[in-house]
Amino acid sequence: MKHIHSYYSPNDLYNRIIEGLNEIGRELTGVTLDDLQPVDEFHIRGNIATKELIKLSAFTPGMHILDVGCGIGGSTRRLSHETGCCVTGIDLSDEYIDAAERLTQLLNMQERVKFLAASALALPFNDNTFDGAWSIQMNMNVENKLLWLQEVYRVLKPGGRAVLYEVCGHKNTPLHFPVPWAQNSSMSFLVPPEAFRDVIKAAGFDIEAWNDKTELAQKAFAHMTEPVGEPDLPELGVHLLVGNDILTKAYNLHRNLDEERVSLIETVAVKPDFE
Repeated sequence: MKHIHSYYSPNDLYNRIIEGLNEIGRELTGVTLDDLQPVDEFHIRGNIATKELIKLSAFTPGMHILDVGCGIGGSTRRLSHETGCCVTGIDLSDEYIDAAERLTQLLNMQERVKFLAASALALPFNDNTFDGAWSIQMNMNVENKLLWLQEVYRVLKPGGRAVLYEVCGHKNTPLHFPVPWAQNSSMSFLVPPEAFRDVIKAAGFDIEAWNDKTELAQKAFAHMTEPVGEPDLPELGVHLLVGNDILTKAYNLHRNLDEERVSLIETVAVKPDFE
């Protein structure tokens, strides 16, 4: 877990994001969710996917939602903004959580959106705390998927829904590395969709929706070509989160998608209401 933590711990992240905003001419007093989207929606298909997941979630105002693996909080804030929910985000990376809190204050959203540095395998919450849960592309770094999902199940109220949007394995192995979530195979723990489905059920959930988004992911990365020479990176982008080799990582993800080495699954899992 230590090497995963260090992978997601860039130095001085918040100030580098602020510098990026300044360089593209954004006034900090008027920064919006959309201004931050190039850097804080770090998942396949970005903000488009987030909005699809929000619709799928059916979360309503007043609910308290847990975002497991929140990164710097882009989809956490978007979820709260679009639904009126209160959202608590957790992430293993102290650096991500620090940036998440400060960006949330910049947007004046701290009343409804909170963050905490914590492990998904030992959530610091009581049983039956949350009305819903939300997890976007973090299972790839979790070896013990059953424990992660059991923890999500534990902190959900009966009848609560968990929305998961996750990269899975596919028919072929091994992966081309590096990829956006891992520098090498020591940090990546993919299982095929069928195995992922089985572990969700083993944690106690009923599966309400199961949508294969692999083809859309392939289209999103179809334009990626093998980078040559020094990367030409924007002032504000996800390279601030995981390094300047992001174009190589994106190109490898394109190859892995096209060669059926990875897939993308969107699912809603429900904690049964036994009453």
